[in-house]
Amino acid sequence: ETVTKEELGGASVHAGGKSGVAHGSYPNDVDTLRAMRTLIDYLPSNNDASTLPRRPVTDDPNRSVPALDQLVPDDPNSPYDVKDVIREIVDHGSMFELQPEHAKNIVT
Repeated sequence: ETVTKEELGGASVHAGGKSGVAHGSYPNDVDTLRAMRTLIDYLPSNNDASTLPRRPVTDDPNRSVPALDQLVPDDPNSPYDVKDVIREIVDHGSMFELQPEHAKNIVT
């Protein structure tokens, strides 16, 4: 059997849904750095609550989301894309999914 280095343990194996060892792969260094900056923006710089940045609320926490009535079917056996639901609920539709190619039946 002939196996390439990529098939044996490249990005397609580890981030492409087979092993799940890597959390993502990107086409180039610039896209990789942009993704890592986005991820780090979601994380606090430390665990001291008194030093966390305070930002003005720009997405009303009490807003209604009528789109959920169409996104989630009445029949619990009907499929739907939970990512669409998450985007409607989170602030300004902003989410950063970890391991998007691994275990596509869950959102990480």
